[in-house]
Amino acid sequence: MYADVLIMGLGKIYTYGVGDLEVGCGDLVEVPVRNRYYRGIVLGFKGESDVEGIRKIRGILVPEVINEVGLRLAKWLANYYVCSLERVLGLFVPPPVRMKEEVVYIAEEFLPERELLLPEKEKGILKALRKGDKIRHSRELEYLVENGFVKVEKVFVPRVSKRQELVFRGKEVAGAEELLRRAPKQRELWELLKTGTFRESELRAYGRSVIKGLREKGLVEVKKERFFREPLTAALERKRPEKLNAWQEAACQKILSRRAKWLLWGVTGSGKTEVYLKIMEKVLTSGKQVLYLVPEIALTPQLVSLLVDVFGGEVAVLHSALSAGERYDEWTKIKQGRARVVLGPRSAVFAPFTNLGLIVIDEEHETTYKQSEPEPRYDARQVAEKLAELWEASLILGSATPALRTFYLAEKGEYQLLRLPYRVKARPLPEVEIIDLKREMKAGHYSIFSRKLLNSLGEVFNAGEQAILFMNRRGFHTFVMCRECGRPLTCPHCEITLIYHQAKNKLVCHYCHFERQIPKSCAFCGSTFIRYYGTGTERVAAEFKRFFPGVSFVRMDTDTTQRKDSHTYLLKEFQSGRAQVLIGTQMIAKGLDFPKVTLVGVINPDFFLNLPDYQAAERAYQLLTQVAGRAGRGEKPGQVLMQTFDPKHYLFEAVKKQDYEAFYHREILCRRDFGYPPFCFLARILVSGYREKEVLQRIDEWTNLLKGESRGKEVEFLGPGPAPLGLIKKRFRYHFLMKSRDLEILQSLAAKVREANLKYSDEPRTIIDLEPQSLL
Repeated sequence: MYADVLIMGLGKIYTYGVGDLEVGCGDLVEVPVRNRYYRGIVLGFKGESDVEGIRKIRGILVPEVINEVGLRLAKWLANYYVCSLERVLGLFVPPPVRMKEEVVYIAEEFLPERELLLPEKEKGILKALRKGDKIRHSRELEYLVENGFVKVEKVFVPRVSKRQELVFRGKEVAGAEELLRRAPKQRELWELLKTGTFRESELRAYGRSVIKGLREKGLVEVKKERFFREPLTAALERKRPEKLNAWQEAACQKILSRRAKWLLWGVTGSGKTEVYLKIMEKVLTSGKQVLYLVPEIALTPQLVSLLVDVFGGEVAVLHSALSAGERYDEWTKIKQGRARVVLGPRSAVFAPFTNLGLIVIDEEHETTYKQSEPEPRYDARQVAEKLAELWEASLILGSATPALRTFYLAEKGEYQLLRLPYRVKARPLPEVEIIDLKREMKAGHYSIFSRKLLNSLGEVFNAGEQAILFMNRRGFHTFVMCRECGRPLTCPHCEITLIYHQAKNKLVCHYCHFERQIPKSCAFCGSTFIRYYGTGTERVAAEFKRFFPGVSFVRMDTDTTQRKDSHTYLLKEFQSGRAQVLIGTQMIAKGLDFPKVTLVGVINPDFFLNLPDYQAAERAYQLLTQVAGRAGRGEKPGQVLMQTFDPKHYLFEAVKKQDYEAFYHREILCRRDFGYPPFCFLARILVSGYREKEVLQRIDEWTNLLKGESRGKEVEFLGPGPAPLGLIKKRFRYHFLMKSRDLEILQSLAAKVREANLKYSDEPRTIIDLEPQSLL
């Protein structure tokens, strides 16, 4: 028996003998390649091989790290997005196994006689390598690498540490009472331990000396046991309704009636989550698993609390904010069937399911479901749809503002459309008012908060209610400019204006994290008239504190949520009422349910209107409608105040009416007229590099190649030209787009680029993005 193994680190498939090992598909194995060992994943088996002298698999490292369905999904994903199968399989491998390690080994091609001329230190390194010793980085090692004596590579190595803990249980021993007569604390603990088994971490209140005393007297049984790490630390409250309304019941009945792809379109606050829970309960009773996808980590704390409350210990959560050990334990619980509800952002779609029955994609319109970096650039919604097909599971996509593509496919019948047109308990949608900031300035009011917003905030606080202030930019000022020559201060590595952060008192680039002090004069004209413009969440918080010094608030953005569990902590502060105001970026705009919020203030959404992207209006409508939907979810009605310098823009009128269908029909006509998705497919080829001349040469090469390959095919080329963000991290960026009604044509053309690119080194870098969500 022979096995085809994909070698991790090389990306090549080699055939090996199985021997006496009980190897299965998807096993992570160790195999010999030349004079060293690599890790690889078994892709399949065959009875015979034409190759002579085939070497054998050395051993199994992790059995079935990816199951049969996972392998089929991985192969589909690599073909669909025209990317490396090795990179795709890496998504299925749990984090501790994915970790890379530098391995040093002697190069096969170096001439042994050259070794005689080496200094003693270099000879010592070669001698140590032959023994199998680990080598530290040094100048001598660098010399050996540069001159071809040794090679250094990064390989995948399993680093799986199971969490073990001491467990104590009390023993009945003759004369124990006498032994403990003068040790009341030891006696108290001994009495407790006789009632059951306790972990060492649960007994910390008694102190180590008390536990040690009982052990020395032989009054406890001690052993080590395996425990799973518990990342489910959220404790946010969320009240559930006693029963579903008629619209929710009807949606549940239809979804449970047959397996299909469903679009659950419900206004904000209509109870979509309760529909998901009802369906999940039914699926779990049939013995199957559920995948619940959310667009951002910020949405997991409330959902974790809710799911744990309903499903108890059967819930596992997967996301990047967990430690490697926590993620591995959660992965293991899913694989073993201990956890049957999996919650997480896009990467959770690669969990090791054993019997999947339902996939829920909440807030399905969010672009964060699309991976932009690194390869593979997959869309979790497309992957989930394929996963549901492979498992013959139901798929529910839910949103108050569905993606235009999803709603268009629902109109065509590819998704079954279900509506929830009203909020639960017939609560009204919040009233949206558009505030003209030009009028505010004419009246002599120059604050970032309009007079109406300030008055409304005061009324909310007096009534003991809560408010949300939304500003989708972080930092204090969004750009700094010279008043004499009009030049903004930009990042030297990126074509991006620097953002002023008051907490650091520095200018920061949000792309490459470059920082600099504030200049005293302009570098171009020497003027000292340097002025600050624009608003970020940091400035909103500072201005709020100035107007309402006695009112507590929390700020949620990328700067304040760096630490583990920071999302949970900040949301707890707000939910408990210790903070009356939540200030934040788009991470607070969806999925959160706080009944005391009666006011939402949108500070300045105008920058949404001028983004160089055909999806700009769609995304702006979705985000503004979603953030408006945070208001009035309790017993009291909600109010939304949107401040803008362009109140006549049709987008604000659409948000004010909260009429998704009207917006959809207007926007879909524009897409049809200009020939953009969903009426065609897009592929983007982008080249980036440190030398602009090389980047231009490469992008021209790909353009000429594909224009030649596409003759006679229905393909439209846009470009090549500079990307909207033409310089990021010192890398010049040029791109072109291909449009076609046939996705397979674009996939075949993209495959030509990928194949031709294999002959080149890593620079300049070529990026292939099928169905891109961002054209910046």
